[in-house]
Amino acid sequence: MSWMLGAGLGFLRGGPVGALIGGAIEHFIRKKITQKMEASLPGVANRGIFVSCLIVILTRVGMAKGPLTPKETGVIQQFLIKNLNYSNDDLKFINDIVQETQKLKPNLEAVVEQYRKAAGGHYKFLILATGYQIALIGNGLEHGGQEEINRLARLLGVTYEDHDRIRRKYSLDALRTPYTILGIPPTSTNEKVKKAYREMAQRYHPDRFAHEGTESAEAAHLKFLEIQEAFQEVQNLRGL
Repeated sequence: MSWMLGAGLGFLRGGPVGALIGGAIEHFIRKKITQKMEASLPGVANRGIFVSCLIVILTRVGMAKGPLTPKETGVIQQFLIKNLNYSNDDLKFINDIVQETQKLKPNLEAVVEQYRKAAGGHYKFLILATGYQIALIGNGLEHGGQEEINRLARLLGVTYEDHDRIRRKYSLDALRTPYTILGIPPTSTNEKVKKAYREMAQRYHPDRFAHEGTESAEAAHLKFLEIQEAFQEVQNLRGL
């Protein structure tokens, strides 16, 4: 484990993800592996950081359900085998990285930022789809797992439309977004967003349901709060 902390994954100890990959990561990014990566995933700026951050990110997604199971770790291994032509002998480092990630719980935002830089802006859909493969193992997609994947999608800069396209591959329902709550497409203008919010807020204002009994009033109030939260999220996304 010392090689990881010394020159390999010492960045997990905290602070911004700075000089994170040294000679230790190059231990498994040998010349042969480098050539395989260039052929399989062209455009990667830093192969050591790319592979390491990918493992950390997928581990963090799996941690939403608890410690990673052998099947979940196997998804990561299969990713490297199928997409980077790794052999079983090239995969011995994965368990060390998974265990270290689970122990230290590194900041996902910082790791994703380094992943995006190392990937040269590519392969955000690939890692999101693999995250779904891990999250769907076992009892299906749980609430915590979906929240973690949604956070990953936001950090990767994946649009709601592209996110839904990935979900359809796994026969999942359309993503519930602030736009679907407001009943408008993401391409709506700012004026249409504001108009939809005003109409929805008026329709579900608790005062309109006060005379219909406690249950109806409570349901309307919850819907009203949901509409407000959705509008606030759209405002934040658009900088309104």
